Amino acid sequence: MIKLPPDWTFAVQVIAFIVFWQLMRWLVFVPAQRSLKARAERTTGDRTRAESLRAEAATIVANVEAQLAESRQEGMRAADGIRRAAEANEQTILGRYRDQALALLERERGATATQVAAARVPLQAEAERLAGSVVAKVLGRPA
Repeated sequence: MIKLPPDWTFAVQVIAFIVFWQLMRWLVFVPAQRSLKARAERTTGDRTRAESLRAEAATIVANVEAQLAESRQEGMRAADGIRRAAEANEQTILGRYRDQALALLERERGATATQVAAARVPLQAEAERLAGSVVAKVLGRPA
């Protein structure tokens, strides 16, 4: 049953509760809250740091990709320049040897024409002699 006014044990219980509450606050609650706050700050800080590192890594990857693409383009331009120079050199060499071959061909054609002309003279005389001989045998008289 509740007595009014409460006796001295009620006051002792209230004081004991307040003392116990203050001791618990000082020994448990405040350090626990402090460690939870520090943990939350570390977690948030680590997350923020991880996000900034990811962003930095993405930037570095983008820069590397851009440099790689630029290097590829430069390599392709260099290869194209080398190919063009080789083709021009090839055309120069081919033109020089073509000219030499044409000069040799003309020289040989001239030599062959001279030899043919030189061979025709005796053959023409021989052909006329043979024709006269054939006519003489066929007709029975000299032509």
